[in-house]
Amino acid sequence: MKNFIGIFIFLLTINLFVPVIYCRVYSRMPGYEFIAPESVPAEETGQTVTLMDRQSGKMMEIPLKDYLIGAAACEMPALYEKEAIKAQMVAVHSYYLYCRENPEHLKNGYIEINEDKMSGYASPARLMEYWQMDYYDYYNKFASCADEVMDKILTYDGKPALTSYYAVSCGKTADSKDVWGQSLPYLISVDSSHDQISDNYLQVKKIDKDSMFSLLRINYPNIKLEEDRPKSWFGDIIYTDSGYAGFVTVGSDLVPADQIRNVLGLPSTCLMIFYEDETFSIATKGYGHGVGLSQFGANQLSQQGKKYDEILEYYYPGTKIEAL
Repeated sequence: MKNFIGIFIFLLTINLFVPVIYCRVYSRMPGYEFIAPESVPAEETGQTVTLMDRQSGKMMEIPLKDYLIGAAACEMPALYEKEAIKAQMVAVHSYYLYCRENPEHLKNGYIEINEDKMSGYASPARLMEYWQMDYYDYYNKFASCADEVMDKILTYDGKPALTSYYAVSCGKTADSKDVWGQSLPYLISVDSSHDQISDNYLQVKKIDKDSMFSLLRINYPNIKLEEDRPKSWFGDIIYTDSGYAGFVTVGSDLVPADQIRNVLGLPSTCLMIFYEDETFSIATKGYGHGVGLSQFGANQLSQQGKKYDEILEYYYPGTKIEAL
C-alpha cells in the first residue's frame, strides 16, 4: 500500500511540474518570443469592438487586435496557412463593421459570443486552455497576422461588405439570394471545387424510422405523414444552380432546406435523402451555409501561393480592400 501511495505521489508530481518546466525551457529557446496570455491593451490600437456574451447577456468591450486573434482562432484551425488566416481576419473585421452599421442584420443587434464553446471569440486565457502546449506558437502566428491586416477591411461601394463565411463549400459557393433571399452582387456563386478534398466534404447521417417520424411530427405538425409509409415522407428536392437544396418535399409540402438542415442537424443543405432497412441516410456535401468565404478553400488557395487580398477578391467578387 505504501508503495502504491509513493508511486501515485511521484506520478502526480511529474504531471504537475513537467508542463511548467517545458514551457519555461521552451520560452527561452533562441528565436522564441514569449507572449503572456493577456489581452492587447486597447490604448495600443485605439480601437475596440463591442460583443454580447451569450451566457450572461452582458456586453464586452474587446481591443480590436485581441478580437481579430480570438475570432479567427475560433473559425480556423491554427495549422492553416497565414494568408488564409489574414483573409479570415479581414472578413471578421468587415463583418463586424457591417453589422455595426446594420444592427437589424443580427437578432439582438450585437454579435454574440460563447467562449466556452469557442464560438465567435476566445480570449487569450481561453486560447491557452484550448491550444495548451502549442499556445505560444499559435498565438504568435495569429498575432503577426493581425498586425498585418488590422487596418484593412473589405468594402463594396465604399461601405463595409457583408463578409459571411463558413467551413467548406459543396464545390461551389451559394448565392445569397438563394439562401437568405437577399441578393448582394458580391455574394454570388463561384467555383470552389478544391473543397472536395476536405475531410468534411462528404458526410452521411443515419436516422432510424421512428426517430425521423418524431422529428417531423414535432417540427411539422400540420404536414400529413403516413406513418406506415416512410418512403413517402420525403419527395423531390429542388436544388439551386450552385448545388445546394432550396426546398425539400416533406409529405406533400415544400419545406425550406435550411429548416430541414436545422431539424435534422445536418452540416449543409447540399443534401440527398435515402431510405432502406427502416433507416434514413442523409448524404451531405460541405459544411456551413455556403455563402461567401470557404475557409477550407481559402487555405487551399493560400497553399497555391495566393495572398489574402487575392483570396478575398475571389470569394467576394467586386469588393475592394481599403485601409481604415
